[in-house]
Amino acid sequence: MNRAASAGILATACNSQRRSSVFREYRARARTPLTRTLAIVGFLALWEIAVRASWVDPLFLASPSGVAVRLYEVFADGSIWPHLLASGTTAFWGFFFACVVGVPVGILMGRSTLVRDTLEPFIVAQASVPTVALLPLFIIWFGIGTSARIVLVFTGAVFGIVVSTEAGVSNIDRRLVETARSFTGTQWEIMWKVVFPASIPYILAGMRLAVARVLIMVVVAELYASSAGIGYLIFQAGASYDTAMIFVGVVILAAAGVLLNALLRFVERRVAPWTHGDT
Repeated sequence: MNRAASAGILATACNSQRRSSVFREYRARARTPLTRTLAIVGFLALWEIAVRASWVDPLFLASPSGVAVRLYEVFADGSIWPHLLASGTTAFWGFFFACVVGVPVGILMGRSTLVRDTLEPFIVAQASVPTVALLPLFIIWFGIGTSARIVLVFTGAVFGIVVSTEAGVSNIDRRLVETARSFTGTQWEIMWKVVFPASIPYILAGMRLAVARVLIMVVVAELYASSAGIGYLIFQAGASYDTAMIFVGVVILAAAGVLLNALLRFVERRVAPWTHGDT
């Protein structure tokens, strides 16, 4: 067998192996969403059968079809919109102020040992106290209204953003900072062009964690200090044994969490593509 034939056989084998590897990778990627979809569909089907077959009393557990019908009804008749507006307003402003305060504080703590040593006891103490326990105090200070709810959401969300931002700033490669200084970069230029961009993945990770806390705090606040909102809706539905409406509130909260998390992931891909291997 001559060299040309041997090279051709080797090239064919390499191409076949490459195609086989690509096919296995594609199959592995396709298997995960398919498995998850089948698991969710199977769970919902079992749930539906359990309710329809009276294995579970419908008074205590609504069927998925019943929840879907109720979800359609509340959007069709518009009764859900005031509650969405109330919860959305509280969540937006609480999260907004948590970001506005948490990111600068985290950067300062990461850059300055003095600031970190001064603020860390207060940050840890605030995180150690159950945020719900502060709600009566916020009601005394701000009354039963939007302000008390926003402060509660802010208090519950700011810790994660501060800690994640501080971790991002503290873990920056010192060589990047020294290189910027060697090119006569000012402290502001180093902060804005080196420290902040390198910390973006950590900051967004803290925001993604804060989203879950925001939704939890919104519901808690509306259970005790509101006459509208998804939390209020869930509480009223529970008092009247309306399990379908309870699940409507749960579905809305879950969908909001998924959408917000996806939005922050999209932002991360746009502003920090290197974290995902994008170019």
